[in-house]
Amino acid sequence: RVLFRSDSGGEGFLSLSDLQEAFAPQAQSRSSAGSGRPSKATLVRGLFRQEIGSLQPGPRVDESAPDFTLKTNDGKAEITLSKLVGARPVVLVFGSFTCGPFRGQSGNIEKLYRRYKDRATFVMVYVRDAHPTDGWRMESNDRVGAATAQPKTYEERVEVAQKCGRVLSLGFPMLVDTIDDAVGARYSGMPGRLYVIDRDGKVAFKSGRGPYLFKPAEMEQSLVLLLQEDAAGRDPKTRVFQRGE
Repeated sequence: RVLFRSDSGGEGFLSLSDLQEAFAPQAQSRSSAGSGRPSKATLVRGLFRQEIGSLQPGPRVDESAPDFTLKTNDGKAEITLSKLVGARPVVLVFGSFTCGPFRGQSGNIEKLYRRYKDRATFVMVYVRDAHPTDGWRMESNDRVGAATAQPKTYEERVEVAQKCGRVLSLGFPMLVDTIDDAVGARYSGMPGRLYVIDRDGKVAFKSGRGPYLFKPAEMEQSLVLLLQEDAAGRDPKTRVFQRGE
């Protein structure tokens, strides 16, 4: 009973932050999060495959958000970013099923979606998997049924994206990046990243690159300030919500 009273948002489920607050665990070391340190060869392959981070920096705060068109993971629709811009802010979520920190924060993102879905548009872009079985494999993925090889075709990526949405119970639209990683690379979205796009189509918030700078709470701060600016009819000031590249 005490545990379920810790549902801070009153949304009917517990997120990672709720459990962390309820149990007050000691900080987990980064090295304990997976199956051990990878070999140098694995790291080099992961770097050039952009599994452990994009090679491009992505758009900066106050720059125009690059436009793109991607299909939803059910294949029933195409969504173009520029067509979403204007009415309200857009939250872009980049991530993959094999990224443990993304999975761990998915409940918090879902909470924010439920909290702000009437005032902001949330869209996820499923990108290249961070820890495939044929790359930097993580035992944590094996334990929770998230182990998968890196998709070689768009159809294979769609299958993994569908499983991700189903297992994590994500309610917001999920788009699937093309197999050449065009959108993920353009936004420096691998292995995970968060953006907020304002009504003028400019980047209002850019999180640091995942996994350890993938922080939905920081994104919420920026979104709340942006909504307040819109409500007051003010032009946004210089953006300050940007983490390292």
